[in-house]
Amino acid sequence: MPIWIKRLLRKHVRPPRGRSPGQQAASSALVRAEAAQVAAELRGPEVTAAAQQIRVARERNHFAELFQTLLEGRGR
Repeated sequence: MPIWIKRLLRKHVRPPRGRSPGQQAASSALVRAEAAQVAAELRGPEVTAAAQQIRVARERNHFAELFQTLLEGRGR
């Protein structure tokens, strides 16, 4: 068998190397992203409550404008 075929068939076992800077950066980015996701999930109920308060205030303002328009006679 020719030597070049033997080289292709040979199993290369490389010694384990340390993590590259790119792998380290990716790992730390993943940890930060996971932490941000957990924090966002914990804030979810607070955000929902605040959004509901804003919706209620916007509806009140809308109905107040409609009522004022009708009282002033500009409704038609």
